[in-house]
Amino acid sequence: MSSLPCTHFDTPEGRWILASEFTTEDAANQFMPHIGRDSAADDLCLGASGTETQPTPPATGGIKFSAASSAMASGGMMFDTSPQVSSRATSAVTASIPKSNLHMLANRPTQVSIFRAIGAEPSVVEGEGTSNSSPVAGKGFRGRYLSKTGALSGSSGALPGLVGQAHSKGIVTKSTSAFVGRIVTNENLARWIVGDNQHSTYLLFNAPRCMTWIGLQPECSGEALARFDLVSNTPLCHDINGWTRAENRLDLVMGFVHGNIVWYDPISGKYARLNKNSGYTPAIVCTRWIPGSASLFMVGTADGCVMIMDRGKDDFCVPPLAHSNRRVAAMDAFEVAASLKPRCNPVAFWRLGNRPITCMAFSPDGQRVAIGSEDGGLRIVDYLNEILEDVYLSYFGGFTCCTWSDDGKYVVAGGKDDLITIWSVYDQCVVARCQGHESWVRDVAFDPMGHEDESTYRFMSVGDDAKLLVWDFSLAALHRPRAHRAEVDSHLRGCPGVEDGPSDVVHPRLPGAAVAVLQPLMAVAIHDSAICSMQFSQDLLVTACRRGIIKVWKRPATFDLSSYI
Repeated sequence: MSSLPCTHFDTPEGRWILASEFTTEDAANQFMPHIGRDSAADDLCLGASGTETQPTPPATGGIKFSAASSAMASGGMMFDTSPQVSSRATSAVTASIPKSNLHMLANRPTQVSIFRAIGAEPSVVEGEGTSNSSPVAGKGFRGRYLSKTGALSGSSGALPGLVGQAHSKGIVTKSTSAFVGRIVTNENLARWIVGDNQHSTYLLFNAPRCMTWIGLQPECSGEALARFDLVSNTPLCHDINGWTRAENRLDLVMGFVHGNIVWYDPISGKYARLNKNSGYTPAIVCTRWIPGSASLFMVGTADGCVMIMDRGKDDFCVPPLAHSNRRVAAMDAFEVAASLKPRCNPVAFWRLGNRPITCMAFSPDGQRVAIGSEDGGLRIVDYLNEILEDVYLSYFGGFTCCTWSDDGKYVVAGGKDDLITIWSVYDQCVVARCQGHESWVRDVAFDPMGHEDESTYRFMSVGDDAKLLVWDFSLAALHRPRAHRAEVDSHLRGCPGVEDGPSDVVHPRLPGAAVAVLQPLMAVAIHDSAICSMQFSQDLLVTACRRGIIKVWKRPATFDLSSYI
């Protein structure tokens, strides 16, 4: 890896330029009071390998922030440049965290979300998050809950009735909560969200004990807009509801290492804890708003469960299934909690196994969700009817990220096998394995600008090798697998993928010689440490590394066809 900082990289589309680089603490400390070394968590300074480290803060460019303090934040750890390390404080932090969740602090890094400014509440896109058929009474989650509450928008395109009441939680001016320390808002927030800044881009990112919202001008100069400070908890994941975004509203849901689930609107400064004092405390590892809904979202837990929550419900009642200690070994296990209380969260509860749910992504039509797990299974679930349709297996190890192609034909997932695997949802089979990363893959995303060839898909990936890889995929360009059909059939007869006998749901793991291999168009090291998050907009790419360094890359202005290879 080159010791020189990466300021650009070339793709067939052209040259991407580094527009801005900053640390999460640089951004958060634009506000007073600064996030200082006032808690034991600030003394926890472990590197990616679990050893003490003294990284050098990067030079910021593009975004002008106040001077950085001695610590740089990542999504679960504090990396300290100070030579003094308090082992007593470190012990105090780790002692307060359940042992089953300790690995989340080291392995769940900074997550970044990027979104554009808008002038009005978005309308529902036809075909996304809607269904052409009417709700079926008494069948699964659709019949048990949606048909009674109307919590998903229908074909008319109207947002659900919970929009109004879901925005009326208590306003926090000076927090006395034992959970929230303070909420700080930029005095120029109103100027940012109306009129003059309709071409702005916004970033949201989590760091230890805070969530920060910043705004970027078209020239990539930026300003911190709001900061949500926690007393003694770490956000692991968050998601923005794109269906309810408006000038005066931004619905954000966050999941925490101690199992808390929090809704927060940084524009109004309101927040609500949706499972306060519930007694069910596995870490919330991933969360996604359900497409087309103003109030429903899905969360994945560290104990292998998935919950659908309703933002409009205040009470939380733990389903008996959540306390089950039974080992779930079958890859096609899909236990659905029955007799849920109608006035309480969760509104749906599933147990998929005993290993953490690491990622989830909804299909473009909003009818299915892909759920990745540490057990090496990628599950395709018809969540409306609560049906497990398919289970695809990794080459080895667990999954860490997944996404859908824009047309819904393919699911792409990366994991701890250093591979990215492409499955055809319609054909229910693996199409290709992408080889190029030298360590775990952490994030993968399709380029929203697509490819000039409609039959070719372009996506990018990042991983623990600190590299960004660009891939072009088309069925016509794939090479034939090396193995003959007879060899594949012989392998499948002894396939260990299904642990409890044949299954129509679990698709067997194919040997390497039986699957086409895809090589990247390019690979470039764009960070100095493991990259953990990547987000696209139409003109920007944002990446974040484990040391809490966020880089904003500007897309080439025009597509140069002569440079395409």
